[in-house]
Amino acid sequence: MAILRMGPAALAGVLAVSMGLSSAFLPSQPSSPSRPHVHSGIKSRVNVASIESTSEATTEEDVTPQVIQAQKLPPAPFKKLLAANRAEISVRIQRAATELNMASVAIYVDEDRYGQHRWGADESYVLEKEESATPISAYLDIPQIIKIAKESGADAIHPGYGFLSESPEFAQACADADITFVGPTVENLNTFSDKTSARNAA
Repeated sequence: MAILRMGPAALAGVLAVSMGLSSAFLPSQPSSPSRPHVHSGIKSRVNVASIESTSEATTEEDVTPQVIQAQKLPPAPFKKLLAANRAEISVRIQRAATELNMASVAIYVDEDRYGQHRWGADESYVLEKEESATPISAYLDIPQIIKIAKESGADAIHPGYGFLSESPEFAQACADADITFVGPTVENLNTFSDKTSARNAA
């Protein structure tokens, strides 16, 4: 009885034909080691990331601390700045004071006792008001704000915007108390705080 000897590729072909498989599943002949494998006219390539092409990882021992030479900060314009406002407006004034190396003072009413502007300042003082009064009315109390500024040692008051920011009476009260009003002069406020006088000046 004759024994038919077939190679692995031929044997796989016979099995594929008997199982009804397409020729696309037939294994190709082994290629030469010196040439890339070619299948259906397309060269198959395997891209392997090279360790040498990547930058070497820096270990903690190789890290040199970076020393940043900061220029000398300019002198603070004021020693202590009072923010005559509330909420986010006051917070921004406090942030600016901190960046300019100034202490900050906040004022608040009892309704704002949990507000961020109270806790973000270096100092905070509660505004007194009548029980029937609205919370906003306390932020418009010029004598009380001037009193707090004196007690806290603030040498400047920033009104923010709204509230007393356009009040010539408030700016004059600051000037009378020898406290800098961070804003327009009293003369400018008298001229432009009223639309009629502003039109006349224009």
